[in-house]
Amino acid sequence: MASFFRKRSWKKWIIPFVVVVIIIPAIGISVVYANQQQIVHEMVDYLNEDFRGKLEIEGSHISPFANFPYVSIDLEHVKVFESKEADSPLLLHLEDTYIGFDIWSMMGGEYDIKAIKLEGGFIKLVQHKDGSFNIANALTSATDSITHEEDHLHLELNAVNLKNIDLMKLNEENNLLAEAFINEAESSFKTTKDHTYIELDSKFLFNLIADGDTTFLHDKHIDLHTTLDLDAKTGKLEILPSELNIEKALFKMDGSVDFENDMFLDLNFKGNKPNFNLFLAFAPPEIMPALERYDNGGRIYFDASVKGKSINGHNPAVNVDFGCEEAFINNTEADKSVNELYFEGHFTNGEKRDASTMALSIIDFSAKPEAGNFSGKLNVKNFDSPDIDLQLTSDFNLDFLAEFLDIQNLQDVSGKISLTMNFHDIIDLEHPERSIEKLNESYYTVLKIDNLNFNSSKYPLPIKDVNVDLTMDGHAAKVKKFEGEIGTSDISITAMISDLPAILHHTDLPVEAILDIKSSRIDLTELTRIEGDSSSIHEVITDLRTKFKFKSSARAFTESPNLPVGEFFIEKLHANLHNYPHELHDFNADIIVDNENFQIIDFTGMIDESDFHFNGKLENYDLWFDEGPVGLTKVNFHLNSDILQLDDLFAYGGENHVPEDYRHEEFSDLHIQGVAKLEFNHKLVSSHIAISALETNMKVHHMRFEKFSGDFFIDSTSIKASNVGGKVGNSNFKIDFKYDLSEDTLNHHHTFKLTAPRLDFDQLFAYNPPPDDQKMTPEDHEAGFNIFEVPFSNMDFSFDIGHLNYHRYLLDDFVLKGRMKENHYIYIDTMSLKAAGGKVDLNGYFNGSDPKAIYFSPKMQVSNVDLDKLLFKFENFGQDHLVSENLHGKLSGTINGKIHMHADMIPIIDDSELHMDLKVVNGSLNHYPAFDALSDYFGDKNLSNVRFDTLQNKLDLNNGYLNIPSMNINSTIGFFEISGKQNMDLEMEYYLRIPLQVVTKAGMQKLFGKKKKHRKIR
Repeated sequence: MASFFRKRSWKKWIIPFVVVVIIIPAIGISVVYANQQQIVHEMVDYLNEDFRGKLEIEGSHISPFANFPYVSIDLEHVKVFESKEADSPLLLHLEDTYIGFDIWSMMGGEYDIKAIKLEGGFIKLVQHKDGSFNIANALTSATDSITHEEDHLHLELNAVNLKNIDLMKLNEENNLLAEAFINEAESSFKTTKDHTYIELDSKFLFNLIADGDTTFLHDKHIDLHTTLDLDAKTGKLEILPSELNIEKALFKMDGSVDFENDMFLDLNFKGNKPNFNLFLAFAPPEIMPALERYDNGGRIYFDASVKGKSINGHNPAVNVDFGCEEAFINNTEADKSVNELYFEGHFTNGEKRDASTMALSIIDFSAKPEAGNFSGKLNVKNFDSPDIDLQLTSDFNLDFLAEFLDIQNLQDVSGKISLTMNFHDIIDLEHPERSIEKLNESYYTVLKIDNLNFNSSKYPLPIKDVNVDLTMDGHAAKVKKFEGEIGTSDISITAMISDLPAILHHTDLPVEAILDIKSSRIDLTELTRIEGDSSSIHEVITDLRTKFKFKSSARAFTESPNLPVGEFFIEKLHANLHNYPHELHDFNADIIVDNENFQIIDFTGMIDESDFHFNGKLENYDLWFDEGPVGLTKVNFHLNSDILQLDDLFAYGGENHVPEDYRHEEFSDLHIQGVAKLEFNHKLVSSHIAISALETNMKVHHMRFEKFSGDFFIDSTSIKASNVGGKVGNSNFKIDFKYDLSEDTLNHHHTFKLTAPRLDFDQLFAYNPPPDDQKMTPEDHEAGFNIFEVPFSNMDFSFDIGHLNYHRYLLDDFVLKGRMKENHYIYIDTMSLKAAGGKVDLNGYFNGSDPKAIYFSPKMQVSNVDLDKLLFKFENFGQDHLVSENLHGKLSGTINGKIHMHADMIPIIDDSELHMDLKVVNGSLNHYPAFDALSDYFGDKNLSNVRFDTLQNKLDLNNGYLNIPSMNINSTIGFFEISGKQNMDLEMEYYLRIPLQVVTKAGMQKLFGKKKKHRKIR
């Protein structure tokens, strides 16, 4: 090398080197650059003019080294459409298409395309239902008359490379999409006179998608190494022995494709491995981590051939043989194995080469687990309407199965399972009515599970002593035994379906299903308890015995749009409940269901000694299954009961929801009838319930409900009740009610109205007054129900009662209008009534803001009230008194003030203030203590009954003291004047002025030495 430079011999080589390496490429690049636009336009015009498809290119630029040693033009965003129509679908979009030209031919004026490189984008090949391909349609010559004066563009490919290209092929007839995302594909071409040799190395990711849903063949990494020989004379492509790697499985491939003969395929695939990688290559990726726990081995083989025409309505014949011998599968982590695994399989698409003649057979399938055995065979014919013939015999110890399958959530598994099956029938999901001849069908299955026990980390209770005996012999499927224990609960089930194949085939044959359930104890609290969740069901059911039956057609089980159409029976139901301390027994029901309505013909049963009989019909229940229901659902109901005892009937968990007065009531001859209408507008918007009849007798209250009816309406804004009422015992009333549910809670306005010709409150609530000699204490008055302890809402109320009996007060023409406020004030705007021969008008308000200190502020006008009939009671210093105990007569006047009230509305006089302007006519004072003290002065007078014509005064009662201003009384003992005061414990200070002539001689003697006009009496 040194001598080379010393002799300067290199100088004679420098010029050729520069020419070859620099000048010639530069000239070539310059030529391409100078003619770039011309080349691109010529190519686009030529293709758009000659082909039916349309080619679009956004731009281009020179890329010298993309296909080195060729000089390339980069065509940016190449798009190809199937036709030139405006809405033609796009079949190809490539981000960069590098077209490589030979420098030497360009210098001679020819543009020979030597290499093509595609990078980024997609190619979507579509096979239309008529068998044509979109790309073939696009590249079909538009006309044969076009001639080109001079064609300088020639295709003489030496290489085609692809990078990051999404290649898709869609079959519109079956909506099957095959996708290969090509990460990298390199090909080289070698051309002789009659042959083109192609070497192809590619790596791609494969997906098979059916009807838009990914199949188990997805995300499969595939490497293809092949050599192809295209014979120009015959149009036949020979595939020399090649290798196809799918995941870890290697398949050998060879064959040929005859393009001139409807793309006649003659392909062969072979695989032979000492393990199951041939099959695992087709397993979904998501289960591969689980499969990697298993070691496997044996002789595994796979031989497939594809032969025949493949386009223009033709399908090639496909035949596959596969199987294994002396194979094993070992769970290396659990050290559990299945040995002696053997099977032979064959698949073919048959004579017609479509799904109707496809057949799959697996024969002599056998395996030997550590404990048990497994054998079987399978034949499936006609994949359009699969004719399945399956024979299977298996016997496993469940502890081995759990460890071999490495089921993580199960521990302490024990038990045994055995399955024997002989099944031969057609199972066609699209045409389920298809079936084979009955002489050839076979249905025999026996499944047994013995003494299954296990614990689960996902569930806190142990599963114990599970035993199952399921048999199908002929058409009837029977669960002879299904029993087990979960925690402290147990269950035993038997069941039967009279014709299971009829259901599978959607026939119109009648089918009967029976379900029988028994349990000595079901602890729902224990079963539904979840750590950290308090929503468990707090109930224990004991001695459960049920039997259900369903009759229908086989088709209705699977094709009914809503509930299964047919007739449903409850033949037996018995249960005892812990928190609902009653015995449910003798339940029976007959329910008929159709597509839109269902009818309860007779639902009967008993709860302890109470019985019920329910009939009803639900119309348009199908709306309930719509996602956005619109329409009306109607419910007719009719309930009868001979005896209905309320003792704890509506109590649960120790809480009774019945008013105390009625908790021990017993209804007899109960009859309720009505209609409920539910309106939907994408959701439930309103409910209307009309009770047309309610009649019954009551035992404790000695009353009968008669002609009871009413309407209830509920929507998002309010709850309304109108004309609710009837005759109940001595009472006859109607109630109208509205409860505001609007979002404006600050302005809620509720109303209540009661109209009654007669209302016997004492009878309705079983009022029993205390004995006359019983002394009531303040504690007794406070012990009952206090209305001011419950929440109040803003409500207007009114009462219009012709005759009212309230705690033995007989009131007529009782009219009241008032208001209730959230702050526990009750305003009596106006009240009038007739009682005791007179009339009372009143207004005022109750202040119950403190339920322990209730005050009433009245303004009362009394007219001509007979005090003997009034019986108005008040309480003073712990003692009850009647207004009419001493004073009798006709009372008129006004009363106002502030009265302290007990919870039972008895006034507390010693803590009240009253101002009374009263007048009593034609009255008397009986056993009046003040007169009794004067009896010695009126020996010949009857002071125990002093009658008078008029008593009129303005009295003030304040904190238990009654102040009496001076007043004149003309009575049976004469004319006298009285004034003074008295408290309610009968301490008195009265001043009387009595004419002297009225006093007797004995009285005069007592007065001797004293003033004779009057004497002060204490």
